[in-house]
Amino acid sequence: MLQAIATNPAPIDAVWTTGSESRVVAEAFAEAGRPAPLITGSITGDALGYWKANPDKYRFEGHAVLPHWTAQTLFRVGERMLDGQKPKLNTLLIPIPPVHTADLGAWYKDCMTTDAVSIFPIPPKDPMPEEWLDAYFSNPAPTKGWDYSKVPDACAK
Repeated sequence: MLQAIATNPAPIDAVWTTGSESRVVAEAFAEAGRPAPLITGSITGDALGYWKANPDKYRFEGHAVLPHWTAQTLFRVGERMLDGQKPKLNTLLIPIPPVHTADLGAWYKDCMTTDAVSIFPIPPKDPMPEEWLDAYFSNPAPTKGWDYSKVPDACAK
């Protein structure tokens, strides 16, 4: 990233990453003394830690492509199917939670630092509410035992 910045002196307004490199991008711009661009990608714990420590050097608009809520949704679909609910489709398109700079405080937790690359934030609200999931089934019923408010915190040990 530093090489790309050094070889391109033109203003850079935004950087699109394909994954969770947003902290590294922000650090490179800060190290080069360049203005913080708008960065997009997938939010991670280390990026949130960097934002908390450097709120004026991190601008983010992206999504939360996170393993835990994807697995939770898969589990809920499986649970519903085992319960006899019938899917209307063979492919379920699940919306990815958006993340905006103004919302970073709701995603951040104290365990998230610039070294927290293996900590993934938990969306502040259920990215796939039961009523949305109901639309995928011809005979919907709530997922037995499911309560998003009981999902462990990102900092849980």
